[in-house]
Amino acid sequence: MSNWSEALKKDTKKILGVVNITNDSFSNDGLLGHRKQLITNLNLYSSLNIHFLDVGCVSTKPGYTEVSTTQELQRLQFFISNCNTNFSLSIDTMNAQVAEIAMNNQFEIINDVSGFQDKNMVEVAVEKQCKVIVVHRHRQSENLHQKFQYKNITSEVREDLINQVDRLIKLGIKEDNIAVDPGLGFGKEMKDSAELLKNIEMLNFGLPIIVGYSKKKFTEYLAMSSDDLFQHCLNSGIALVRLHIST
Repeated sequence: MSNWSEALKKDTKKILGVVNITNDSFSNDGLLGHRKQLITNLNLYSSLNIHFLDVGCVSTKPGYTEVSTTQELQRLQFFISNCNTNFSLSIDTMNAQVAEIAMNNQFEIINDVSGFQDKNMVEVAVEKQCKVIVVHRHRQSENLHQKFQYKNITSEVREDLINQVDRLIKLGIKEDNIAVDPGLGFGKEMKDSAELLKNIEMLNFGLPIIVGYSKKKFTEYLAMSSDDLFQHCLNSGIALVRLHIST
């Protein structure tokens, strides 16, 4: 399985396309049970030469409803049975069992929005030698949306990410398999997420950076169009921008 450097060389679009196999996504684009629309969207991604897809089977919006492992696996199977196109697939999950089954079905990346706090998730990543996306999580956070006050959002998130990465390397995940995500919209006030995105290039400490601002309200704090935001990320050295794209 390729590391991030090798995988990113195959990509020209700098996009991590979002596929939500849910019925309660914050972006209202959940595809659970909508086979025809899922196939249409996958064909669109393929026609746009988008190489990376991030597949989520559970909503993580504020106030989200937890689903059982069985439910999440059923949703994952719905995606797998309808995806016949060649993508580099990421599983967006906090469930180690779901991640393991995804890895056994040609997925290559684990995107854990909880920051790999679960030792079982770390064990899956080590065993499969797969790529991972380490999402920022405040060191005192007890849940995804617990908000904290920051004195300097950019430097504090950078420090937290460095510490998160150091921990995972010590636990056996290879450094060249790690990308980081600042967790825009997770555990942060909207103005802080906007400030973090504005200064995103300052997060760089040598690992690929992936950002997800698509359809999030905090972008209203930035006087930038969708195209301008995307170009800002590219100009700032971002490896992949996580985007919702549909017909």
